[in-house]
Amino acid sequence: MRQNGLIVMLFIVAILLQAGCGGSSDPAASSSGVSKLAASQSCMNQSCHGATPSPVTGALIVNEWLASTHNTNNGAGCADCHEPDAGHPNLCNKCHGGGGFGVTVNPDQAGKCGKCHGLNHPQDVMVRLSPAHFGNQTTSYLSNNYRASYVSSNYAGNCRKCHNPHDTSTASQVAHDWAGSGHGNVTKARTNADFKTRGTYQPVSTTFQYFCVRCHTTTGFVNFAKSGFQVQAPFAGPGYPVVQNAPVTVAPGASQPADTPSLDKTKEVTGCDACHDDGKGNAYGYQVRKVGAAVIYYNFSSSNSSPTVKLNNKPVSYPDVGDSNVCVPCHTGRGIGSMIYDAQNAGMDFKNTNSPGAHDRATGLTLFQKGGYEFAGLNYSNPIFQHSKVGLANFNGTGNHGPCVACHMTGTNTHTFSPVSFDSTGAVNAIISTACNWCHNGVTSPTISIATYNAKKTGYQSALAILNALRTGKTATLANRNTNYEALYAGGGANTMGAAFNYSMLNNETGAFAHNPLYAKRLIWDSIDWLYNGAIDNDVVAAINSVPLSTKITAATKTSAINWLTTAEDGTPITGRP
Repeated sequence: MRQNGLIVMLFIVAILLQAGCGGSSDPAASSSGVSKLAASQSCMNQSCHGATPSPVTGALIVNEWLASTHNTNNGAGCADCHEPDAGHPNLCNKCHGGGGFGVTVNPDQAGKCGKCHGLNHPQDVMVRLSPAHFGNQTTSYLSNNYRASYVSSNYAGNCRKCHNPHDTSTASQVAHDWAGSGHGNVTKARTNADFKTRGTYQPVSTTFQYFCVRCHTTTGFVNFAKSGFQVQAPFAGPGYPVVQNAPVTVAPGASQPADTPSLDKTKEVTGCDACHDDGKGNAYGYQVRKVGAAVIYYNFSSSNSSPTVKLNNKPVSYPDVGDSNVCVPCHTGRGIGSMIYDAQNAGMDFKNTNSPGAHDRATGLTLFQKGGYEFAGLNYSNPIFQHSKVGLANFNGTGNHGPCVACHMTGTNTHTFSPVSFDSTGAVNAIISTACNWCHNGVTSPTISIATYNAKKTGYQSALAILNALRTGKTATLANRNTNYEALYAGGGANTMGAAFNYSMLNNETGAFAHNPLYAKRLIWDSIDWLYNGAIDNDVVAAINSVPLSTKITAATKTSAINWLTTAEDGTPITGRP
């Protein structure tokens, strides 16, 4: 009986093998004239893998591979990546636990992508046409002048962080758009420092150390977001957990001190898996990473002031904006204007000190009206403001993904993250986002033409140029570090620092004229007003006209600034303060 059962089982296996279940384990099958598609047909048999869905995307794996250039360009078949043993599969083990023949279940993790891709293959498209994939190796131990890369040491064997392993090419346009954005840029902000070491092991509520790691690296951001905005720990990459001041051999598992040189020279961009995760560590299904409403701690440590102050009691809660929560932690800056009042209350004299800084692209500080230095006694509320409602509860048909996603990722070229496109002069030549028309449709609110958009942008930039001229043209140059903010108007150091802070915040928030125009106008108006004569008395037009003409301040600059500051968004004139 037992022998008869074995004969039946072997007969079933023989039939399945004849039906083509399995496939060639020879990666060079096409060299014999057999195409990758033909060589993979047996694997795609319905009784084998033809009906198998991807556990990440839910689509049939066969259909994904058929759509990929691995198929259409005859690049790689099933066996090239999965390397099954000859005779695969052994179906007996499904019932009898017989073990089966070997197969590489996760080729990416096993390093099989390196058979065709990477630095060992100079003609590889990722090396020849996209050197940013692997372009940050260096032999200089202390050099910081190396660019970032799409493949850092933490992502070796994890091409899946950006690429669907079965369809590596359908999303190629998205990848190209991302690579051209600030998130994928391998120079600029990614090159200035070795940001993976710039973190702290201290709690966010007490630290005064660097915490660049949380936004300038993917690994740092994932740790920060998954920890509920608590973890800002540095990392040095696999194999180099500790580096002091010279290359050393250390015990595995030892911790990396903050801001110390690392043997690992790779630098990370903001990769796909920063924003995309299915809750199981998979990015290529492109679900948006679930992130709670942000609570960000802001700190400030003065230098040379009397007394010095150290502030880190400023947790700021941001609204829950759905999928846009993934954007908020890194676009709310690292300093806010109200900390200047905190420093004043702590007794700082403003005579020789640095200032809080908002940092770059702190859009959330304007969008949610959290960040500017607001002059005492003035109204900054904006009850008719609606941009922060976009993408919430399908406001005006804008969906439910929050304001950041709704405005920056609708329309074409979504992963450039820009709602507009620019010509060679920096002027807007097209409004890409479809979100604008949901509200600015001539019915709900006035339409916005390209000419109107450019006029608002120019007016905003002109007003900032005027503010900067007043900031740098008085008796003291109001920088961010070691400035006597009392020298301009005695007893007004906080306001003078606040005006300088507002310039810095808005100058690095290039879209504030669209994100929250009234808030931006009021911050600039009040800052100009104060710097002109040390009083808030609404003589801003006179202040603008008093600025000497120069290569940066022309008569057109003044006219543009005045027009923008004294015109409401619907085109009606504003009398006095916006």
